[in-house]
Amino acid sequence: MTEEIGNVSFLSRSRKDLHREMKGLDGKNGLVLKNVIISGRRTSLRLEPMMWKGLGEICERENLALNEICTMIDNRRVQSSLTAAIRVFTLSYFRTAAQENWGWQPISFDQFTSSSKKNS
Repeated sequence: MTEEIGNVSFLSRSRKDLHREMKGLDGKNGLVLKNVIISGRRTSLRLEPMMWKGLGEICERENLALNEICTMIDNRRVQSSLTAAIRVFTLSYFRTAAQENWGWQPISFDQFTSSSKKNS
């Protein structure tokens, strides 16, 4: 169920905002190359402008430098490229923030009961 405000649903409003923001990026949809320092070494990252913007917002909210966020992500990634790990981190960060704003609580794995397969 979506929240209705002034006969416009929350989803409709967010789609319009996204559409407007994407139009503002017309001609800028290519990857943007930036240099960052990760664990004391300089490296280059190619990400979409929207990803760079999201990372900047995370840095501002968490009061951390871009290099610190990228180092943290690099130290926690397992078998993916750094750019893929950054994209996943950014998506996860904003999904978590959205859930907190809506009063949702993360599901604890303790809530799931384990079921065993019965042999027939």
